[in-house]
Amino acid sequence: MEEIRDCNGRIACKGDATTGLVEVAYKRCKTSTQIPVGGTLRIEREGVVTLVTRLNDSAFHVESGVCAA
Repeated sequence: MEEIRDCNGRIACKGDATTGLVEVAYKRCKTSTQIPVGGTLRIEREGVVTLVTRLNDSAFHVESGVCAA
């Protein structure tokens, strides 16, 4: 699984593009989901939003930025 980082350099999640499995771990709580090709997962943490989109069986596209107040 590859590390996916937010715009502040923190690990937002870990993902496997082949299977679409994405795991988010934060403060001893782990959540996992499977993203289909073309699907997007939104992770919001400490004022930063990270969008993880599964492009195909070998890559994710990541967009990250500060939340608008």
